[in-house]
Parts: sequence; structure tokens; C-alpha cells
Amino acid sequence: MSIKEQLNDLLKNQHEAVNDWFDEQYQSRQPVFYSSVDLRHSGSKLAPVDTNLFPAGFNNLNEKSFGRAVESTTHYLHRYYPDAKTVMLIAENHTRNLMYLDNIAILSNMIESAGYKIILSNAEEGIDTMRTLESASGQQLHYHPLIKKNNKLMTVDGIVPDLVINNNDLSNGVPTLLEGIEQPLIPDIRLGWYKRRKSGHFGFYDQASRQFGERFSVDPFLISTIFHQCGMVHFKERAGIECVALGVEKVMTQLRQKYAEYGIKDEPYVFVKADNGTYGMGIMTARSGEDVVEMNKKSRNKMDVIKGGVENTEVIIQEGIQTIDRIDGDVAEPMIYMVGGKPVGCIFRVHNERDAFGNLNAQGMRFEKNICQDSQENTPCSFGAFGIVARLASLAAAREE
Repeated sequence: MSIKEQLNDLLKNQHEAVNDWFDEQYQSRQPVFYSSVDLRHSGSKLAPVDTNLFPAGFNNLNEKSFGRAVESTTHYLHRYYPDAKTVMLIAENHTRNLMYLDNIAILSNMIESAGYKIILSNAEEGIDTMRTLESASGQQLHYHPLIKKNNKLMTVDGIVPDLVINNNDLSNGVPTLLEGIEQPLIPDIRLGWYKRRKSGHFGFYDQASRQFGERFSVDPFLISTIFHQCGMVHFKERAGIECVALGVEKVMTQLRQKYAEYGIKDEPYVFVKADNGTYGMGIMTARSGEDVVEMNKKSRNKMDVIKGGVENTEVIIQEGIQTIDRIDGDVAEPMIYMVGGKPVGCIFRVHNERDAFGNLNAQGMRFEKNICQDSQENTPCSFGAFGIVARLASLAAAREE
């Protein structure tokens, strides 16, 4: 029985017990408001490979998913912020990315549909007039200029939000306008990429997967990845390259042992990734430490800088999981979108120029948004198995916070 079949059977036979277990985990902590979880599914293994706490891509969800997102948003805000009536959504500064603006439009529609007044901004300083931007689908977004007065964030014309939801991943640090404000700010400001590390997240994920595995007799190795962290690397100058190479060999040795133990025939390999940051930057595949040592100048330059021009000085060496998922014959990987720790939708990231082993978060990718109409098993993406693993990743993020 594959791990996907095992998890689907678990949900079929113990659905209430699984939900009760997750509810118990949140008794002493608040779920993160939203997240997206990138999964890889090889048949032998099904595991998260990235968890984004400032997700873009809500615009790729279908109508049913939007309805679930509104329902979960309503439940979450009513439970954790019962007095809130006005919500401010903080966007990234890259206003030329029209698809990202569609994401902001959908997020604002979700919050508004949940019954809240919504204000948009990007917390950029030195702006004193409202700007109107048009998204890829033609939606008008009105970005309000902001000020901070007596530690309260407000628009220049005096509208004071009760809650601030941030969709800026803070790769370049915390904007001054958001520092020390009295209003609740979610996700927690410390979860921005200026501070957060993927290795920390996957440490918490391993903990959660072991606990879940003990409760429901699921082998945590089958739903997690082996990883190793290496810091103080300077790719351009080749400083610290030996540390990365040794880390690759360490993980590869563990993988060969584990694959032999479990009878997994897949060829082991690893992703070397920036330990912070997103957008698929600062990432390479390797099958030996020699692959790292022999990187050419062009490859080192690609690994040296991540989003926002930030230097990549820390990496996570993570077990690679080849994908068996296909859309129209092209390699694909599921991305589960979460609100309040619960799955609301799924899309597939698809690439027609990459193989089953590669990083699909690269130029030329596309998204298939109508694959997962609902949670039924007769769709290519079952919330069942994929949903359990994504919920564990979201729980790990809540433990980070």
C-alpha cells in the first residue's frame, strides 16, 4: 500500500479522530492565518518541501475553493479577533507583477466576503496619495498611504484598522511603519524571511509528523524529508563550499541507508536551497558533494543571491523527492492552500521543460487551477492524503510562531 493510500484509508476510517487530534494541537496555540504548502509525491513518499506563510497564488483557486476560503476566513477571524471590523491587508511592493495583484484582489475579496471592511496598502514610506493599480484580470486595487501615530497604523485620512494582515514576506526586513504597532499583526512579524529559516520549520514539522505517526501508526519517514543545515556560506567567493559538500554527502549517506531499508528503488538526490526566501531562487540539485565543489561561476552566482538582492549565506540540504504527478503529460506538484490550518484548495505547479527530479518553481512553469474541484478521491488531487500532510506543515508553522 502506498503512503497516499494509507493516509486516505486513515481518513476514511478515522476521520473524526484525525480532526480531533489536530484540534487538540491548537488548544494552546493559534493557527497561522494562511499558508501554502508545496508537496512532492513519489509513490513511496509524500512530504512537504516548502511552506509559505505569506502566500501568493490565491487567484489560482477555483470557485469552490474560494467559497471554502471565505468560510474558513470567517471562522478564523470571528474566533481569534471577535472585535475586529476593519482589516488592513499589506501587499508586496512589486506592483508590476499583475498576477500577484490578482492574488491581492482575491485575498481582499475573501476578507470582504467574510464581512469585514478591507483597506489595502503596501506599507511603503514617503507616499501621501492613494494609488490605483489594475490587476491582470482588470480588478482595481486602491492602495492607501499610511502613517503611524501613537503606535497605531492608520491611513493618512484617519482610518484605523482593527487587524493588520501581512502579505509581504519581509525578505528585506520589517518596514518601519509596521514596527511596534498596537494592532494585531498576522502572521507574526518574526515569521518574515529576514528571520525565519526553513530548517527551523522542518525541525518543527519532524516533531509534528512523529507525534502524528505515533498516534495513527504512520511511519514519519514516509511523510517527511531528511535535511541538514549549513550556515556562513559565500558562494561567489567559494567560502564555506566544503561545509555544503560535506552536508550533501551526509544526507546522501542517510538516504542510501534508508532507501535500502525501505526497499525504495528511486535514485536518491538532494536539493540545496537557500534557508530563507522564496520564488525558487537559490536552489540546485546534487547527488554528491562533488557536484557542489565543482559548481561553475555561473551556478555560484545563481546561488549567491535570493529575492530582493539578499545574499544567500545559509542553506538547507533537503532530500529530493521525485514527482510522479502529471498534468497533460507534464511533470507537476500539488500546492495546498490553507486558511486557519485547514485546506481550502489545491492547484498544481506544472512545468513542461523539467524532469521528475527538478525544481518546478522556475521560469516556464504554469498553474492548473481547475484540477481539484473538491475533496473527492476521483480527482487527481485528493485533499485526503495531501490535506493531512499540509495540515501537519501548517501545524509546524504555528509551532514556529
